[in-house]
Amino acid sequence: MNQLFNLIGYLFGYLLWGAFYLVGNFAVAIFVFTVILRIVQFPMQIKSQKNMAGNMRLQKKQQEIQEKYGRDKAKVNEEVSKLYEKENINPMGGCLTTLIPMFLLMGVYWTVRNPLTNTLHINSDSVNEALTYLKGLPVVGANINDYYGEINLIGYFSDIKDQLTCFSAADVTKIETFAKGFTLFGMNLLDAPNLHGFASIYILIPVLCFLSSFGTSFITMRMNGTSFKGQQGCMNSMFLLMPVMSAWIAYSVPSAMGLYWIYSSIIGFVSTLILHKFYNAESMTALDEARRIALLEEEETAVRQVVRTYNTGSSKTKKKKKK
Repeated sequence: MNQLFNLIGYLFGYLLWGAFYLVGNFAVAIFVFTVILRIVQFPMQIKSQKNMAGNMRLQKKQQEIQEKYGRDKAKVNEEVSKLYEKENINPMGGCLTTLIPMFLLMGVYWTVRNPLTNTLHINSDSVNEALTYLKGLPVVGANINDYYGEINLIGYFSDIKDQLTCFSAADVTKIETFAKGFTLFGMNLLDAPNLHGFASIYILIPVLCFLSSFGTSFITMRMNGTSFKGQQGCMNSMFLLMPVMSAWIAYSVPSAMGLYWIYSSIIGFVSTLILHKFYNAESMTALDEARRIALLEEEETAVRQVVRTYNTGSSKTKKKKKK
């Protein structure tokens, strides 16, 4: 699985480096990167919003089924399943679109975790040789994290670049350019908040991750007229787990990932506001009713045409008989 995520990170790296090359700041580059990923996810978000609105539209009918069959849970489940099948709505349809952002987040993680090989696409043999040299340095080598070795290398690069003959002149230029763009409000976006503790400014990243994730989910549910108790299946778990997971991840990994998660939540919320205007329970109910009326009119017109044809044929037959 790590190899798959690393491959996704490698591909994402081209997009992230292109954005960084244009704006020269990693925080802004991540914003551009997030917007592009959100545009790609937009068709799936439309499907999710339609499904959510459909669930809302059927809540009254579900209540009627529950009142009708009372404690017979098997019958209630059977009738509810028939209802969803008839209306062509998947009650678990929102789960996949909820999980996809987490999947993409792992790809972003591998992009940020290995900035030299996945974002700058520098030869891995050269990077490994430089890491071996860095780990062999007195004192410094003991502080190198094997998991975030490439990030550590960027931090020490300006001090040891003259000794790193494994990199070409072009590689050195790219790394130096890249290393200058990671500061945001005094924070190094390649540092994880847990390295600085709860009393540092870095704690804002996981806190904002939690607030943006929980807030957007809560407001979206209220906007659609649903409540926590009204959610089904995995949606309940995701509503609680996603904000907590995002905060924990943001506290444990480079701050750039947390920044991506904040951007993603806010941009996703804005797109949800737009989609809700067009795909809400009321508008979808009105659309269904319009379609039903149109279908009835078509059927009535077809019946009239058949009757007209039959009457015309009968009249011709009678005339022939008279002759």
